[in-house]
Amino acid sequence: MTDQIDTTRIALRDSRVIAVINGKGGVLKTSIVANVGGELARRGFHVLLVDLDISGNLKLDVGIRDGDDLGRNIVDAIWSGGETPLRPVKNAGGRDGLDFLYGGRALEMLSALASSSHAEDLPAGSVPAQFAEAMARLCQAEAYDLVLIDCPPGNGDLQDVALAAAQYILIPTKTDEASLDGLRGVGPRVRKAREGDNPALSYLGVVITSHNRAATRVLRQVQERLEGVGDTLSLFKATVRHSQATAHDCRTRGQLAFELAADATTLKAQRFEALKQRRHVGEGAKVIPLPAAISDTADDLAGDYAALVDEITTRIAAAEAKRAERA
Repeated sequence: MTDQIDTTRIALRDSRVIAVINGKGGVLKTSIVANVGGELARRGFHVLLVDLDISGNLKLDVGIRDGDDLGRNIVDAIWSGGETPLRPVKNAGGRDGLDFLYGGRALEMLSALASSSHAEDLPAGSVPAQFAEAMARLCQAEAYDLVLIDCPPGNGDLQDVALAAAQYILIPTKTDEASLDGLRGVGPRVRKAREGDNPALSYLGVVITSHNRAATRVLRQVQERLEGVGDTLSLFKATVRHSQATAHDCRTRGQLAFELAADATTLKAQRFEALKQRRHVGEGAKVIPLPAAISDTADDLAGDYAALVDEITTRIAAAEAKRAERA
């Protein structure tokens, strides 16, 4: 059994599995998973996105419109004790190097299984451990460079499942009390995972979302609160703004922020050209239609995600260098 645990841990470590988690909803977890994963894939990394939320909304941010299994593949991979493999969607949304595992309401069955006596009969001994083993097999087969797990805000059983497979923890949070309370609630789950089969689980950092960058006093207060959590939690320098218009356009068009930003630039040029041509249209002639406008904050938001990816990869590289020195 020890050999199996070691093999599982090595496979998950090599694929740099990151759980994106906060006990509070509405802090941009899903948007961060989709856009960080998409930006990494754009840079040439082989990336897997895992939706462990019962809402199953990650597919909307990635632009997947059909084929949804509502999380049944994840449930079957655990329930079967390893007989059913995880089968990700390859090149999700037509993006090279970006794979995807569906979430959805079928994941509710994992909570029932975790609290039943049948969980102990699983080959790995528990629902979280069985998921970690299934993920390890997939990571070995696909050789992912990074895996990002979108964790549910209010389901402790599914959070435990994610943390059992993760190597790193990324916590998005707003600066309001409810979001910070949700952040503090992550600590007990992390300690539980460490006391189980995942002692090397570590915090990658905390990213502030929907924040006014000029409010440095608020950031200092957040850092002071982080010091009371019990672990060393550092703030990312990168923050992620929230734009309702951009979020709407991304989901409506099935695009990530950097894709929307590129289209916004193209369409802006097309609108200018159409307006110029309208000046030369004679009376009674057919009016030249203007291309639809796209949110003008898409480029700024894409820049936020690119900066966050830069910090994530830098922090992971530093952690791996330290581990190599100790070896």
